[in-house]
Amino acid sequence: MSVLTIRNCLDPVLRKKCDLIENIEESLVTLTDDMIETMYNATGVGLAANQVGISSRLIVVDLGFKDEQHNPITIINPVVTASEEEMIGQEGCLSIPEVYADIKRFQRVEVKGVDLNGKDVRLEVEGFLARAFQHEMDHLEGKLFWDMLGKVKRDMLKRKFKKMLKEMQE
Repeated sequence: MSVLTIRNCLDPVLRKKCDLIENIEESLVTLTDDMIETMYNATGVGLAANQVGISSRLIVVDLGFKDEQHNPITIINPVVTASEEEMIGQEGCLSIPEVYADIKRFQRVEVKGVDLNGKDVRLEVEGFLARAFQHEMDHLEGKLFWDMLGKVKRDMLKRKFKKMLKEMQE
């Protein structure tokens, strides 16, 4: 397994709608393993393929990293098929490090897709896990979490991120 480079929010790959995955090949399995390793290395709870530069509809999610109870969930071509009740909660993103905001999401969602064995997957998730799935699935649509904010708040966070990037390069 390899740790991949996580693209930051300025990379155009994060603004494109990702392509459906038609075939599950060994390269996809390797990519998934690398994405999981990358997610753990960055202490994240989820990662979408386009965050590592691959414009494909693939996500990995694992809330267990804090307890070291690794149980990654991989879903190919995920879609939300049902949702209930909205909640507001803080989000961050591995592609926008050190930037956080309160975002409105559904409290419960049903997610369908395919696993690495080509089998249909249907999950009913709630709370923070539901938030993580929605966040990663937004990436597949070319959306970032701050796109859900008003212009003033979004612009403020963008300035904060660009200032941080500039300081890191100095």
